[in-house]
Amino acid sequence: MNVKIPLWFASLDVHVFPFRPDDNKPYGNCKRCAPTLRDGKTTNPDYIRHEPTACPCTAEGGRCHGLHAATTNPDIIRKWWEETPDANAGAHCGRSNVVGIDLDAHGHQPPEDGVFIRGETISPAGITDGLDVFAALCELRGRCLPWIEHETLTVRTKSGGLQAWFRVPNGYEWRGGDSVRAGFGWQADFKAGDQSLTLPGTVTRKGSYRALGEARSIAPLPAWLRTELERIGRWVDPNPRPRYIAPPAPPKDLSRYTARALERELGDLAAAQPGALHDAVRDCSYSIGQLVGAGLIDYTAAHDAITAAAAQAGVSPEERKAQSTIRDGLNAGMRSPRQIGEAA
Repeated sequence: MNVKIPLWFASLDVHVFPFRPDDNKPYGNCKRCAPTLRDGKTTNPDYIRHEPTACPCTAEGGRCHGLHAATTNPDIIRKWWEETPDANAGAHCGRSNVVGIDLDAHGHQPPEDGVFIRGETISPAGITDGLDVFAALCELRGRCLPWIEHETLTVRTKSGGLQAWFRVPNGYEWRGGDSVRAGFGWQADFKAGDQSLTLPGTVTRKGSYRALGEARSIAPLPAWLRTELERIGRWVDPNPRPRYIAPPAPPKDLSRYTARALERELGDLAAAQPGALHDAVRDCSYSIGQLVGAGLIDYTAAHDAITAAAAQAGVSPEERKAQSTIRDGLNAGMRSPRQIGEAA
């Protein structure tokens, strides 16, 4: 890998570290940092007990402890690639305030228990890999694939899978997972915290990692994905906002379908981050406008509910721009009414 690639990521405040040539695994530790010898069983007499985050090697520009050596220091990065010009590279998620949707395409047998998406029941028809699983999740939530809706760095992996990178405010509020019970579902994982993402340009014996499309920036994590990750226990809000609570006397003619759709859209809006509030208000208003257009909910009731949910996210009900966005979104949605029978 050309050193320009990790240096460019470091300029974006992404903490990088070297992988072995022809692999996407970190280098081994030096003698004082390895508890055992190469056989993995024999105690290393030269080992000095210490925490990886306090390792003297990394402080001196060493590459022990894998991702714990990650840095944005260009001098250290140049030193690593002068020592091993054909090294590959990874990024430390937590330090970089980055998370990744990691979708595999290994061709493994489907899960025996039939669970493809955590907490959801879907038909296995057409599901062959993590890309299909995540597409099914997006369809369940009525959402577009996030790396298509938002221009963000997306990487084709060595297995033919995909990694989509997103920015988050605090990388250590997130927990990654590499199994159907820890990620989104079967072959649909989530990288965060003390986990790594592989930089494009990495070449291994089993394949390469290359950037897809034109996007080279890293977009903020969409609000609905944050809600989804909270649902599966991958994010814990240190300052939780109260979730949207339906009014005590909702319109009597709300069907179960309409109530669920309304609750999901308003819940996403109520949990929206400050930097994404305008888009969240617009998207929520459009989606609920489709329900109004289909005759499933009254316009005034919809407007009031969106205003209340936006207030929980920090938008003043008296803000003229927000009210204009709500009206415009509702009117646009009404022109494309939801077809009854669509997935809520």
